[in-house]
Amino acid sequence: MTDAGEVEQWLRRRVLGLLHAGRLKPGERLPSIRQVAGSTGADHRAVADAYRVLERDGLVSIRPGSGVYLAHPGQSGGAVSESIRWMAGLLLDGWERGLPRAEVGELVRRSTAARPRCACLESNDDHMVAVCAELEGDFGVEPVPLRVDPTTAARDIPPAKLAGVDLVVTTVFHADLARAAALRAGKPFVVLTLHPDFSTEVDRVLQGPSVTVVYVDPRYEDRARLFLAVTPYLDRIRFVPLDRLGDLPLDLARPDVLLTRAARRQLGMDDFHLVPPPPPVVSSESARELFGAIVRLALGDGAGAPEAG
Repeated sequence: MTDAGEVEQWLRRRVLGLLHAGRLKPGERLPSIRQVAGSTGADHRAVADAYRVLERDGLVSIRPGSGVYLAHPGQSGGAVSESIRWMAGLLLDGWERGLPRAEVGELVRRSTAARPRCACLESNDDHMVAVCAELEGDFGVEPVPLRVDPTTAARDIPPAKLAGVDLVVTTVFHADLARAAALRAGKPFVVLTLHPDFSTEVDRVLQGPSVTVVYVDPRYEDRARLFLAVTPYLDRIRFVPLDRLGDLPLDLARPDVLLTRAARRQLGMDDFHLVPPPPPVVSSESARELFGAIVRLALGDGAGAPEAG
């Protein structure tokens, strides 16, 4: 073979044949220009031209200094966005489970169309605002604040009080109370935990010589001190109630000044929780549980409360 067109056709048939037989996978390295020239007797320039034609057609990818690789089918038009890749993966997962694309789409539509009402059990304004904002913004539920305190018992939350909500959400600080109240009312419940990325970012900020935290509710400081008592950071933190902010010469733009979401809202500032840019607050495990509860409610599949045990 001496003609670039002949070499291109030979390469195309060989690559497609191996690909169809499953003996070659996208991303695998193909024979080099030198190797093809040696096995076919073609000129190196003809082989290079042939590979460029195959690259133009989206069949191969030429990486200077590295070699020629089999391209991923359907990716010749540029990089596939993460959202497209994710949606394609979702459809693939449905197909592997025997679900037609239309049925997957209908399940997604039904799972996201509803906006369940979610009772949020919390004991201070700062955590209540933060949790409700996460529930509404990231999970698309309608948060219903339900204030409790350490002396609140499950009997103090009669089933009638939860009659208008679809599920109950709280943090680990009120997990036992939420569980008992939800079981009495026949509602699903989810206990939220913090995302490691959020904890890591807060830890990074707290490693400075000193940090000021501005908050709204005095009970927030009590819980924060309890949480930080097992860390080396407590002695470096100054807690400042929002109603005393005017008495202190404090620059709120400083990176060592953290404001709770409730404090930021009252001051008319950008709405995020403690650290910019806001990392995810809810852990992936909690998000999976919460989305599972939302989907069960939307599809009517086992939407009742979990059994006690």
